[in-house]
Amino acid sequence: MLTITTPVGLSLPPEDSSCAIDVLAAALDQRDSYTDHHCDRVSQLAQAMGQRCELSEERIGHLVLAARFHDVGKIGIRDEVLLYPGKLDDNKMDAMRSHPERGARLFAATGRSDAKAVATLIRHHHEAWDGSGYPHGLQGEDIPLESRILTIVDGFDAMTSQRPYRDAMATQRAVEILANDRGRLIDRRLFSEFMGLLRGDPAPAA
Repeated sequence: MLTITTPVGLSLPPEDSSCAIDVLAAALDQRDSYTDHHCDRVSQLAQAMGQRCELSEERIGHLVLAARFHDVGKIGIRDEVLLYPGKLDDNKMDAMRSHPERGARLFAATGRSDAKAVATLIRHHHEAWDGSGYPHGLQGEDIPLESRILTIVDGFDAMTSQRPYRDAMATQRAVEILANDRGRLIDRRLFSEFMGLLRGDPAPAA
């Protein structure tokens, strides 16, 4: 049985412009509490993955912030799209796919010293390894590593979370879906690291 091993606490890097971050967090919670809680969980998984991949403290800090606000662009998406319970038509899908760019612009506007770096990670968290993602169709290692991590942990949490219109997916089934996406939507090596995280395996020696 797979279990998730993640840090209990989540430390974000200190910044004078933290008030802007607080405003974004409050706005996200007011807009859609599910998305807010989802972002919290994704932050914890992302932090654990960053540590497992031995990223620097600075890069982990950027990754955690990008994870916490990766869906902040959904603030500007209408309820009829954001909360739609079925398959989205082309117009609704186009609106939904605008959220990475919207989110990147919102975070860039915080004025933080790391705003540009974090906004870049937010912008590319829906890119795909084979180039079929959005918004820019980046491929392979042209996608920032931290954004590739976000693609995996975001997808996993979305599948295993309870929603009003569907039950949470079993962990094993979510893993099977991610496994099928290796080399197509997600990075094979990072998927292997994520599996090690779920099992609680020690990180491989560098």
